[in-house]
Amino acid sequence: MLTVTFAGAARTVTGSQYYLEYTPRGGKPFRFCIDSGMFQVGQKVNLFKVNSHLIFDPRLLDCVVLTHAHLDHCGRLPYLVKRGFGGKIYSTKATREITEVTLTDAAALSKNDPSNPDYFFPVKGFRKVDVTHQKEKFKSSEVANEILPYKLAQMNYGLYDQGDVEITMSRFKTYEYHEKFKIHDDLEIEYMDAGHILGSAFVIIDHIPSGKKIVFSGDLGNLDKPIIEDPEFPRGITNISHIFTETTYGNRLHGELDPKQKLRDFCYKPLKSGGKVFIPSFSIERAQEVIYFLVELMRENKLPQVPIYLDSPMAQKVLEITLDHPELYDEVMAAKIKTKAHPLIYQQIKILASSKESQQLNNYHKPCIVIAGSGMLNGGRIVKHLRFHISNPDNLFLLVGYQAEGTLGRKIWEGVKEIEVEGTELEVKAQIGMISEFSAHADKKVLNEWIGNLITNDTSDTTKTVFLMHGEKSSSLPFGEDLKRHYPNSVDTYWPYFGEKVTLLE
Repeated sequence: MLTVTFAGAARTVTGSQYYLEYTPRGGKPFRFCIDSGMFQVGQKVNLFKVNSHLIFDPRLLDCVVLTHAHLDHCGRLPYLVKRGFGGKIYSTKATREITEVTLTDAAALSKNDPSNPDYFFPVKGFRKVDVTHQKEKFKSSEVANEILPYKLAQMNYGLYDQGDVEITMSRFKTYEYHEKFKIHDDLEIEYMDAGHILGSAFVIIDHIPSGKKIVFSGDLGNLDKPIIEDPEFPRGITNISHIFTETTYGNRLHGELDPKQKLRDFCYKPLKSGGKVFIPSFSIERAQEVIYFLVELMRENKLPQVPIYLDSPMAQKVLEITLDHPELYDEVMAAKIKTKAHPLIYQQIKILASSKESQQLNNYHKPCIVIAGSGMLNGGRIVKHLRFHISNPDNLFLLVGYQAEGTLGRKIWEGVKEIEVEGTELEVKAQIGMISEFSAHADKKVLNEWIGNLITNDTSDTTKTVFLMHGEKSSSLPFGEDLKRHYPNSVDTYWPYFGEKVTLLE
């Protein structure tokens, strides 16, 4: 028997975590997770309380199969380790490398800013762990727990720390796309390219005794993104019984996406008139894409030759990892490199490694482009730049990603005239722009085609159950209806609740 308990990303977008229990006939239970991500549910929510709540015992967990390195898919791995998980973590090589950057950053944030509810710290209203009670509880456990009293004592100081991250990273074992491996004698895993970020994968689980297969999409990427390959549309996978699919944009068509032209349209005038362009950006994938297009525009003489300052330590590390993995580039990227026009290596790219270098940039009075974290202006080095530059009408602050409700980025985009930054009231006089054409997620057309490819190329006549994950009601349910219209005799769809347990294989 194989069951799944929905421990995250159910009826919401974040917190990806599936808990699976497999009990072979006459054998002992085997327990594993697909992903273990953070909930990032925004304002007025105690994220420490949400993310510290587990609906399974991590001490009994045998392994984790990780799809990719975004925080909402990998962010609770150190917390599982802290709570006694001692098994392997499987991923692609690039995912392992970026995950280390992601988790190190998360641990540092919760250490450095314990009052910030956006980062996994006990805040007002949350009862601290009763360590004495927990010690007694674990003494009676059959699981070896020599380190647990120490680990539990640390729970009063944050969800996890850098020591937990280091232990977590030592547990990784990596595999290439299409390199099949077993997590159990009866369960074989295959990673396929999800085209979402560098190293991202969707997962095929093959139950060897029955021949049935289960597919977990992770996050699927959009088509024609720069740098990396498009998501795979696999053929020849038979006996699929269940498909777990993301539905983040299940109700939306991206349309014609031309972020490169939008970058040119926004940046040209302020740069030519002597201003600066500030681009708050997410460190993984988005910052590298922005650099890619800016370099192309400068090489084509469509933008002035000005310095491009990368002012985000996390984005710098991900850029280095991206440069280390040319085997994951798409044909366009590979062709550019062959002609010595590498889109991520250019004389105008300047790396600001230290906070001191970042601060010195505020005394630089020539046109330039600054890419800095965070993407929603709710932290990171971009906050310092706001203080010095948001009141200058010659400057442009260009938003290149979704701005969640309640964030400073959302307020600026909605047109507030004054903001408070680090206790200082500032007038918003700079130009404000938004490019919504960047998207790392598949829209409903790509999702439909991806699932349709799995269905129509499966020669078995089994009706597939499609679980609608990683989406709000407005995106998941319409997408489910679309699927049933397109494949009326081939699929059933289901939108599960958090904590719900479903039997996949008898």
